[in-house]
Amino acid sequence: MVPWLVGALLAFSALFGFFTASGAEDNGTYAAGFVTAGLSLVALGWCVKRYFDRRAEDFAQSIDVVILVEQTDSLLVLIALLVALGIGGLFLCAYEEGAASNAGFALFVVSLIFIFWNLKHYFDMRERRPPH
Repeated sequence: MVPWLVGALLAFSALFGFFTASGAEDNGTYAAGFVTAGLSLVALGWCVKRYFDRRAEDFAQSIDVVILVEQTDSLLVLIALLVALGIGGLFLCAYEEGAASNAGFALFVVSLIFIFWNLKHYFDMRERRPPH
């Protein structure tokens, strides 16, 4: 399940980068949009190559180690940080215009995705553990 989810997030990131570049009013935003799209497409290509090299399980395990937590304390700290980032994104979206507003909305959405993904992983791990 993880490889296709990562691929979907990278594809969304590439589209968001192109969207940002197309609506840019200055050179910095234009460049940032294309850099975001380019890096996302390179990462997406790398993920597809890894999948077809029959190492999808290794990739899924490496993603789990990096962004998914299993300890209750770690989960609470991560959720607190992601909530702060998401609220910051909403403030950015509310008080800025153009690309900064879009970036704030994207930060909020990505924060929500990671919160729910970690909650799902945490409770799935709890169900797999044998009772004490």
